Amino acid sequence: MLKYLLMLAAAAAGGAADAQVYKCKGPDGKVQFSDTLCKSANASEVVPDRMPVTRQQQSEAQQKARQMQDEAASLDQQPAAALNAGQDASRSSSRQSEPQPALPTPVANNETADAERVRLSIRDVERQAGSQKLKAEMITACRTAGPVQRATGTSEGAVSDCVKNVERTGAAGKVKARQIAICHGGDVPPEPLPPPLPRPTTITSCDGGGCWDDVGNRYNRGGGGTMLRNDGKVCQKIGNMFQCN
Repeated sequence: MLKYLLMLAAAAAGGAADAQVYKCKGPDGKVQFSDTLCKSANASEVVPDRMPVTRQQQSEAQQKARQMQDEAASLDQQPAAALNAGQDASRSSSRQSEPQPALPTPVANNETADAERVRLSIRDVERQAGSQKLKAEMITACRTAGPVQRATGTSEGAVSDCVKNVERTGAAGKVKARQIAICHGGDVPPEPLPPPLPRPTTITSCDGGGCWDDVGNRYNRGGGGTMLRNDGKVCQKIGNMFQCN
């Protein structure tokens, strides 16, 4: 049908109902119809005039041919449009499926800052002299440095000044370690109190070499008025009692 309509359109373009129509193959390989000989090297094929064509048929054929050519052109464009749409959809889907970088949250920022405060407090504690047991206790206490500094609003400069002041003192290393941990906001437990001095014992009896007390301890005479208890403690006689160091 399309071939017949194209023939009618070509015949109408020639202006005569009995004009010859030539079928040619264009450079792109598509079949074309013309009222003149083919310009290419392809042989011109004469389309036989099968019936007389009226002016109304010519007009209808031209309109139908244009319509069908437009439809053919539209169909030619559809695969390309569909391909482009598919590619766009694929790219969009790919972008959506790609993991998006997580934006930092206030909680994440606080955790990062707290970790840095803890690191600095542990660093300053480890610089001080002291036993490994004491340092381990202070490092454990430093785990609260970040939250405490954040809760109290203590600035980095204030912490640094506190640490410098402690380091300038002549205190022992273990004392400095405790104080520096406190500067950073460490949860340092109170220092244990020294054990109480033992109560003086009462002398119950003596002989030429020494004395006995009321709990059964033996005190041998030492030099300079001192007495040596049987456990090695050095004691002094105060009235009728012994006080040992």
